[in-house]
Amino acid sequence: MLSQRFSLGAQLVIGLLPICYGLMLIAALPNTRQWVVIIGIALLILLVFCGSFGYPLQTIWPIFPGAFLLLACSAAFFQDAIDELPLTRQPGELIAMCVIAALYLAWAVRATWKAYSAFA
Repeated sequence: MLSQRFSLGAQLVIGLLPICYGLMLIAALPNTRQWVVIIGIALLILLVFCGSFGYPLQTIWPIFPGAFLLLACSAAFFQDAIDELPLTRQPGELIAMCVIAALYLAWAVRATWKAYSAFA
């Protein structure tokens, strides 16, 4: 039981890291309010879609940090906001963050597949 709680806590902390970076990235964009609304609506649609499958929240949790980071990086690409990047102000930073977002999505697919195998 303790290892399960630690695992949930670790998943939560690991999932908050890309959310924090994405928030810094969105705050640096010229149209912050517009992008917050667009990304918020996209994440709400994603929550409803993923919730319709009936998996527990800990299974689908990695989808949200990955999707949020991917949407934030896409907004920065779309706005061509290289000078506003929080860490290095280099285009490679956005590419690296997109790769990290893809890894979070792969983690979500793996967790969902494991849950599906357990329930089937």
